[in-house]
Amino acid sequence: MFMSISIGPIALTVDSLLTIVSVISLWLLTAFFTRKASYKSFATDTLFYSLFTGLFAARVAFVIAMWEVYQHDWLSAIDIRDGGFNQSIGWFAGVCIMLFRSKKYSQLFSIYIKSAAITAVAVFPFFVFNSMLSNQRTIETINVYNADGTPIELVLNNNKPTVINFWASWCRPCRREMPMLEYAQKNDVNIEYIFVNQGEAPSKVRQFLGKQKIDLKNTYFDFTGSTAKELGAFGLPTTLFFNAGGKLVDSHMGELSEASLQYYLDPLRKKAINSSD
Repeated sequence: MFMSISIGPIALTVDSLLTIVSVISLWLLTAFFTRKASYKSFATDTLFYSLFTGLFAARVAFVIAMWEVYQHDWLSAIDIRDGGFNQSIGWFAGVCIMLFRSKKYSQLFSIYIKSAAITAVAVFPFFVFNSMLSNQRTIETINVYNADGTPIELVLNNNKPTVINFWASWCRPCRREMPMLEYAQKNDVNIEYIFVNQGEAPSKVRQFLGKQKIDLKNTYFDFTGSTAKELGAFGLPTTLFFNAGGKLVDSHMGELSEASLQYYLDPLRKKAINSSD
């Protein structure tokens, strides 16, 4: 399965890549269908305004929903590196701006509909296919190594939600999120946290953690990166979220904030409580 894809030095989640392709496709099709019209610039500019508004609204909606977390550090609300966006609100806001501006030219609405329809037919099947491959797949075990190089098979379907974080000491976003993950591991006893280092010697990892005064339990090693690749994690950091039955229910590529971590964990906690009842 593939949750992320590497293009040279750039790694993106497959969903993010498909979204970017969709936006570019919509813009190119709109430009093509309006190439001889006097309102071509207006049509393509409207897409830009809609995209900006959608991203802004998606971020604001996410921050509002997670405000209890952000109020401890409100400046982190503007740090979009944590990937916290409410996609449904963002799409709704963007479409509203597009429809509002389309009223200026009667032909423009039909052009947007036609461009969106073509884009949907071309790209939507890939979204469905990726979702079928990536989500709700049961992972019973993963193969890693402990600090002395001994191979270990970790069992995931242990009746406890599990978070697996792939990281490396040279990765800046990994280093920034590590204290927050350390705190979460110490204080959230109902979630199993597993940290899998990528391609580094145990001595180097021990030196890094000691220097940073970070104490992580369940630290393992993926010397060749094969385990991460098998799970579709091609960028660092990547964090995978499994329910108590070992099903992969979500993933996040890039730096996590406290808010985005809680966003992913809340559904896992609710399902765990419901299953125990």
